[in-house]
Amino acid sequence: MGDVVPQAPGVVHGLVVVIGAVVEHVGWLVVAAGSVLIIWTASAAWWRRRAVRELGRRARFELVPAVTFDPQMGDIGQAAARLDGARAAAGGVPRRAGAVRIRVWAGPESQLHYGWEGPQRAAGVLRMPGYRQVEVRPADAARRTSTQVRFEGVSPQAGGW
Repeated sequence: MGDVVPQAPGVVHGLVVVIGAVVEHVGWLVVAAGSVLIIWTASAAWWRRRAVRELGRRARFELVPAVTFDPQMGDIGQAAARLDGARAAAGGVPRRAGAVRIRVWAGPESQLHYGWEGPQRAAGVLRMPGYRQVEVRPADAARRTSTQVRFEGVSPQAGGW
């Protein structure tokens, strides 16, 4: 049987063949690795610029509840499902730009206001009312800036909390 089936070359011989092929083609391997690195870097930079552009043009909506607003558990579930659907409606935006933010603040009439902010592509989903007895309206420019709260006569605590 030994003369019918040729014997496999030794491990050392196979290693010598592989090393010889690598040395013979080292120039092409360096060019290929460099090309992959350049393409990866360019695509990462493009993806980052796209995320920054999408973050710059987010849709903002205010949800102003009525005085008699009392959400039921089913309403909360429906609103959460709608916010979850906004990510899918945004399509292929980068992950960091596809998130939906929920903001809460007190309005000038001491009434709580809620805000939904998300990708511009998902504006149609965010515009839809999530709760009964809640008015959905585009956010005004004044709410885009944050207001600092200052307490007179109170010194800040060491360590934050």
